[in-house]
Amino acid sequence: MEEAPHLNEDQLNEIYSWVDSIPLSRPKKNIARDFSDGVLMAEVVAHCIPRLVELHNYSAANSVKQKYYNWETLNKKVFSKLGLLVCKTDITNIVECKPEVIERVLKLVKNHIEAFNSDPQNFSPEKSQKSFNQIKRGGALMDRGNNKQRFQNQDNQYQQSQQDEIIWEKDQTISELRETIEILELKMKKLEDLIKLKDNKIATLQNRMAEHGLY
Repeated sequence: MEEAPHLNEDQLNEIYSWVDSIPLSRPKKNIARDFSDGVLMAEVVAHCIPRLVELHNYSAANSVKQKYYNWETLNKKVFSKLGLLVCKTDITNIVECKPEVIERVLKLVKNHIEAFNSDPQNFSPEKSQKSFNQIKRGGALMDRGNNKQRFQNQDNQYQQSQQDEIIWEKDQTISELRETIEILELKMKKLEDLIKLKDNKIATLQNRMAEHGLY
């Protein structure tokens, strides 16, 4: 996986100008929050290379789980075709709206988009789809020279991404189960309190009835 590089002030301004030049579906208010669910990133790539992105795969999200899903989908379906996989740490920081992380990833994506557009023969739709399918199957990509090494790196990156996703999904499941258990325990405690309250009321009523010779 590729970690996004740190940016100086000029590079940050370059990224802001680049993003401002792209028509997006939402007004840009806070770039960290605006891009946290991955939808605007999908729109950025779609604007530059329309054939790579199916925008219906990405829905606006507030939940952390859906945001992660959008970014993992970008990694699998889009970034891998650009010879790029955004690292798990950067994805987590983006989802959590950490400052200046999305700018660094945008710079990384911009660089790969420019490389993609500068070499149309290497990145024809057929080759892009073929290489992506081979990465998905975990097979060896038999290309010559530097391309072979680059595709092998993509293969390793994709496998690591898959492992990270499995671990994340397991962690999410464990977290959700723990939350469910906590909710059930809280409900049980409330039920126990209600039972005690009813028992006390019954005992009080029985005592009053006994005082009047009715029990």
